[in-house]
Amino acid sequence: MINKNSQNGITKESIFTALMILMEQKNFNEISITELAKKAGVSRMAFYRNYNKMEDIITNYLDEFLENYAKRILGSEKIDNYESVRIYFAYFRKQDKLINNLNNSNLNYLILERCTGFFHVLFQNSVCKKSHFPERDRYTIEFLVGGLYKVLIEWANSGMKESDEEMSKIICDLMNE
Repeated sequence: MINKNSQNGITKESIFTALMILMEQKNFNEISITELAKKAGVSRMAFYRNYNKMEDIITNYLDEFLENYAKRILGSEKIDNYESVRIYFAYFRKQDKLINNLNNSNLNYLILERCTGFFHVLFQNSVCKKSHFPERDRYTIEFLVGGLYKVLIEWANSGMKESDEEMSKIICDLMNE
Protein backbone atom coordinates (compact mmCIF):
# COMPACT_ATOMS: atom_id res chain seq x y z
CA MET A 1 0.00 0.00 0.00
CA ILE A 2 1.38 3.44 -0.96
CA ASN A 3 1.21 6.01 1.80
CA LYS A 4 -0.02 9.54 1.19
CA ASN A 5 3.47 11.11 1.17
CA SER A 6 4.89 8.74 -1.42
CA GLN A 7 1.74 9.08 -3.54
CA ASN A 8 2.12 12.85 -3.33
CA GLY A 9 5.78 12.49 -4.37
CA ILE A 10 4.80 10.36 -7.36
CA THR A 11 2.17 12.92 -8.38
CA LYS A 12 4.69 15.79 -8.13
CA GLU A 13 7.30 13.84 -10.07
CA SER A 14 4.76 13.01 -12.78
CA ILE A 15 3.71 16.65 -13.07
CA PHE A 16 7.32 17.89 -13.21
CA THR A 17 8.29 15.31 -15.85
CA ALA A 18 5.22 16.15 -17.93
CA LEU A 19 6.06 19.86 -17.69
CA MET A 20 9.62 19.25 -18.90
CA ILE A 21 8.32 17.22 -21.86
CA LEU A 22 5.77 19.88 -22.77
CA MET A 23 8.33 22.68 -22.42
CA GLU A 24 10.49 20.96 -25.03
CA GLN A 25 7.56 21.23 -27.43
CA LYS A 26 6.21 24.71 -26.63
CA ASN A 27 6.67 27.82 -24.54
CA PHE A 28 5.78 27.60 -20.85
CA ASN A 29 3.08 30.28 -21.23
CA GLU A 30 1.32 28.19 -23.89
CA ILE A 31 0.88 25.17 -21.60
CA SER A 32 -2.44 24.90 -19.81
CA ILE A 33 -3.00 23.18 -16.49
CA THR A 34 -5.50 20.87 -18.18
CA GLU A 35 -2.93 19.87 -20.81
CA LEU A 36 -0.26 19.39 -18.14
CA ALA A 37 -2.52 17.27 -15.91
CA LYS A 38 -3.49 15.09 -18.87
CA LYS A 39 0.15 14.60 -19.89
CA ALA A 40 1.07 13.75 -16.27
CA GLY A 41 -1.83 11.33 -15.93
CA VAL A 42 -3.27 13.19 -12.94
CA SER A 43 -6.42 15.20 -12.33
CA ARG A 44 -6.56 19.00 -12.23
CA MET A 45 -7.51 18.58 -8.58
CA ALA A 46 -4.25 16.69 -7.98
CA PHE A 47 -2.39 19.59 -9.54
CA TYR A 48 -4.13 22.11 -7.28
CA ARG A 49 -3.55 19.97 -4.18
CA ASN A 50 0.17 20.40 -4.79
CA TYR A 51 0.55 23.76 -6.52
CA ASN A 52 -1.14 27.15 -6.77
CA LYS A 53 0.28 27.98 -10.18
CA MET A 54 2.53 26.36 -12.77
CA GLU A 55 5.67 28.29 -11.71
CA ASP A 56 5.37 26.52 -8.34
CA ILE A 57 6.29 23.25 -10.04
CA ILE A 58 9.66 24.68 -10.99
CA THR A 59 10.32 26.59 -7.77
CA ASN A 60 9.44 23.57 -5.62
CA TYR A 61 11.72 21.39 -7.74
CA LEU A 62 14.56 23.92 -7.47
CA ASP A 63 14.07 24.17 -3.69
CA GLU A 64 14.36 20.38 -3.33
CA PHE A 65 17.32 20.33 -5.71
CA LEU A 66 19.15 23.04 -3.72
CA GLU A 67 18.30 21.33 -0.44
CA ASN A 68 19.97 18.15 -1.72
CA TYR A 69 22.97 20.20 -2.80
CA ALA A 70 23.15 21.79 0.67
CA LYS A 71 23.01 18.39 2.36
CA ARG A 72 25.90 17.25 0.20
CA ILE A 73 27.95 20.38 0.94
CA LEU A 74 27.14 20.66 4.63
CA GLY A 75 27.33 16.90 5.16
CA SER A 76 31.00 16.85 4.22
CA GLU A 77 33.33 17.54 7.12
CA LYS A 78 36.01 19.63 5.44
CA ILE A 79 34.83 20.88 2.11
CA ASP A 80 36.55 23.86 0.56
CA ASN A 81 35.21 26.45 -1.86
CA TYR A 82 36.69 24.60 -4.87
CA GLU A 83 34.81 21.41 -4.02
CA SER A 84 31.58 23.30 -3.21
CA VAL A 85 31.68 24.99 -6.62
CA ARG A 86 32.64 21.75 -8.40
CA ILE A 87 29.61 20.02 -6.87
CA TYR A 88 27.43 23.02 -7.85
CA PHE A 89 28.35 22.54 -11.51
CA ALA A 90 28.06 18.73 -11.25
CA TYR A 91 24.55 19.07 -9.82
CA PHE A 92 23.44 21.57 -12.45
CA ARG A 93 25.02 19.51 -15.25
CA LYS A 94 22.39 16.87 -14.48
CA GLN A 95 19.71 19.56 -14.89
CA ASP A 96 20.65 20.63 -18.43
CA LYS A 97 17.14 19.92 -19.74
CA LEU A 98 15.57 22.04 -17.00
CA ILE A 99 17.99 24.92 -17.63
CA ASN A 100 17.41 24.77 -21.40
CA ASN A 101 13.64 24.68 -20.93
CA LEU A 102 13.77 27.65 -18.57
CA ASN A 103 16.04 29.57 -20.97
CA ASN A 104 13.74 28.88 -23.91
CA SER A 105 10.73 30.15 -21.95
CA ASN A 106 12.54 33.17 -20.44
CA LEU A 107 12.14 31.69 -16.97
CA ASN A 108 15.79 31.17 -16.05
CA TYR A 109 15.42 34.00 -13.52
CA LEU A 110 13.66 31.39 -11.34
CA ILE A 111 17.07 29.77 -10.82
CA LEU A 112 18.48 33.10 -9.63
CA GLU A 113 15.50 33.73 -7.35
CA ARG A 114 15.76 30.35 -5.64
CA CYS A 115 19.56 30.40 -5.44
CA THR A 116 19.74 33.86 -3.88
CA GLY A 117 18.08 32.99 -0.57
CA PHE A 118 19.70 29.59 -0.49
CA PHE A 119 23.21 30.89 -1.06
CA HIS A 120 22.80 33.66 1.53
CA VAL A 121 22.58 30.91 4.13
CA LEU A 122 25.25 28.67 2.60
CA PHE A 123 27.82 31.40 1.85
CA GLN A 124 27.33 33.06 5.22
CA ASN A 125 28.97 30.00 6.75
CA SER A 126 31.72 29.46 4.21
CA VAL A 127 32.68 32.45 2.07
CA CYS A 128 32.13 35.16 4.67
CA LYS A 129 34.12 33.59 7.50
CA LYS A 130 36.15 36.75 8.00
CA SER A 131 34.56 39.26 10.31
CA HIS A 132 33.19 41.90 7.97
CA PHE A 133 30.38 44.29 8.45
CA PRO A 134 26.99 42.67 7.68
CA GLU A 135 26.52 45.03 4.71
CA ARG A 136 29.78 43.87 3.15
CA ASP A 137 28.87 40.22 3.66
CA ARG A 138 25.46 40.82 2.06
CA TYR A 139 26.99 42.50 -0.99
CA THR A 140 29.71 39.86 -1.26
CA ILE A 141 27.08 37.11 -1.28
CA GLU A 142 24.91 38.98 -3.84
CA PHE A 143 27.99 39.39 -6.04
CA LEU A 144 28.87 35.70 -5.81
CA VAL A 145 25.28 34.50 -6.37
CA GLY A 146 24.85 36.75 -9.41
CA GLY A 147 28.19 35.66 -10.81
CA LEU A 148 27.54 31.95 -10.28
CA TYR A 149 24.11 32.30 -11.88
CA LYS A 150 25.39 34.19 -14.94
CA VAL A 151 28.29 31.76 -15.39
CA LEU A 152 25.89 28.81 -15.04
CA ILE A 153 23.58 30.19 -17.74
CA GLU A 154 26.47 30.99 -20.09
CA TRP A 155 27.97 27.54 -19.49
CA ALA A 156 24.61 25.87 -20.19
CA ASN A 157 24.02 27.98 -23.31
CA SER A 158 27.42 26.99 -24.67
CA GLY A 159 26.70 23.28 -24.20
CA MET A 160 28.42 22.64 -20.83
CA LYS A 161 31.63 21.79 -22.68
CA GLU A 162 33.96 22.52 -19.77
CA SER A 163 34.23 19.93 -17.04
CA ASP A 164 32.92 20.58 -13.55
CA GLU A 165 36.54 20.77 -12.39
CA GLU A 166 37.42 23.38 -15.04
CA MET A 167 34.41 25.46 -14.08
CA SER A 168 35.31 25.25 -10.40
CA LYS A 169 38.87 26.35 -11.12
CA ILE A 170 37.63 29.33 -13.14
CA ILE A 171 35.27 30.45 -10.35
CA CYS A 172 37.79 29.90 -7.56
CA ASP A 173 40.46 31.79 -9.50
CA LEU A 174 38.02 34.70 -9.85
CA MET A 175 37.16 34.58 -6.15
CA ASN A 176 40.83 34.73 -5.19
CA GLU A 177 41.78 37.63 -7.45
